[in-house]
Amino acid sequence: MRWLIRLAGLVLLLVMIGAGYQSVGTAIDQARYPPPGDLINVGGHQLHLYCLGEGSPTVILEAAGLGWSLYWNRVQPDLAKVTRVCSYDRAGLGWSESGPSPRTGQRIARELHTLLARAGIAGPYVLVGHSLGGFIIRLYRQTHPADVAGMVLVDAGHERQFEQEEFRKFVAPGKIAFPIVGAVTSLGVTRLLMAFDLLPPLFAQQEDKMASDIRPMLRAGWAQTRYFATMADEAAALEETCLQVRRADPLGDLPLTILTATGPTWWPDMPSDLDQVKFRRMWLQWQTDLTKLSTNSRHVFADQSSHFINFDQPELVVGAVREMVERLPQKPAGNT
Repeated sequence: MRWLIRLAGLVLLLVMIGAGYQSVGTAIDQARYPPPGDLINVGGHQLHLYCLGEGSPTVILEAAGLGWSLYWNRVQPDLAKVTRVCSYDRAGLGWSESGPSPRTGQRIARELHTLLARAGIAGPYVLVGHSLGGFIIRLYRQTHPADVAGMVLVDAGHERQFEQEEFRKFVAPGKIAFPIVGAVTSLGVTRLLMAFDLLPPLFAQQEDKMASDIRPMLRAGWAQTRYFATMADEAAALEETCLQVRRADPLGDLPLTILTATGPTWWPDMPSDLDQVKFRRMWLQWQTDLTKLSTNSRHVFADQSSHFINFDQPELVVGAVREMVERLPQKPAGNT
């Protein structure tokens, strides 16, 4: 019994040390890396909004499931030379506070609309959505079609993806891992591993694409206790998000550009039981299918990119958005 008590005491001590290490590290990061944009209350929690440039239509950047405003760092400054462009952090990511669950696409789209309205960022908008972000901007357009002048889908998801076994194999490890990693992150383990440069391949490759002054901010975002908890919440709601998108209307003749990643490596650490050839064929078919959402669509292939085109070939994202902005009618922004 004495040994059990001592062991329990040791475990409790380690938990307290880990939690303290995480708390102090988070406080240091917050002081060292203040939000570059504005924090806007959207009803119970604040979201971070970062805008650059001037002009209309305003470009709104919606990141992938793993990302936040920093994930557009290689895209946003160049687009700001053409028009106003805004990135933001979904609830629980980057500099934004956590929001209520479930984290479905419809809820996130409502929060985005509230954010833009309260920040005074008026339409029309060109919406740019990467991966999960593609679902969110399609749901945004469903409820506010008059605000949307055009749309760019960057290797976006497809609403019928859960019907395919290979996709379910792809997302299964994350759905299991995110809650576990979230728990150990709260005890400082993730922060400690990053201090020794022990990053998963996916994060390491993303970091390598960023400028040296941005990399510490990326790590600060990944090390937050709420980061992986938010990943778990968004992953848990993904099937419901797909069902919501399936009920959305087609886009009519809305200007639409599809960017598709066709580089040698689509994802650096695919599950071992997944047929990668079958998955890539399936993904390309879905991307082609997305072009049918509008009668005014074009398809661009990123042949040197992984799923993260915004890191690997950001010039393609900039070019696609710039081309759309320049061919849209130039007029003063209206009301949201």
